[in-house]
Amino acid sequence: MAGKEPLEKQVYMRSRYGVTAPSYDELYLEEQVEKYAVALSRHRPEGVVLDAGCGTGLLIEYMLATGMLEGVAVYVGLDLTPEMLERAVPRLRSSGVLGELVEGDLEYLPFRDSAFTLAYSFTVVDLLSRPERGLEELCRVSRRGVVYSLLKRAQKLKRMQARARYVGETDKDVVLYAECGERKGFV
Repeated sequence: MAGKEPLEKQVYMRSRYGVTAPSYDELYLEEQVEKYAVALSRHRPEGVVLDAGCGTGLLIEYMLATGMLEGVAVYVGLDLTPEMLERAVPRLRSSGVLGELVEGDLEYLPFRDSAFTLAYSFTVVDLLSRPERGLEELCRVSRRGVVYSLLKRAQKLKRMQARARYVGETDKDVVLYAECGERKGFV
């Protein structure tokens, strides 16, 4: 997908993940849980939380299973793919947390500035046409910061790591934290 225009890539990704939605949990659950364990051990969810690229809702299920939802006032899951969001609905409902699922593009978040206390984005930034734009948007909507993962093999990893703090890693991914807020941000 290198060299694709943003809209063309967005259409491709929506279609790809729409097809993958029924088998996503079976294929990626363990991998995702590893990232969550690394990230949330250092950056515990609290306040109003954004899960950008929420997919089937595995993060909220993980937070519920590990007792990390107690500090969360509101959970918002955003995903580009309607089929993924459909699978996230039961997980959000069973969590007991006030929340909403939103279909949207991480590069153009439909939220006001500083709407969230903390944002998480796992397995998404690598897929964006303009990853820096996505991280700028996440910082725009987060008061505290953004916890995100990048594939270790990603060509843009060194550039993206230079602007964030190392949190930890799994076999395939590096987990990073970008501090946001006034006069900070990804850029």
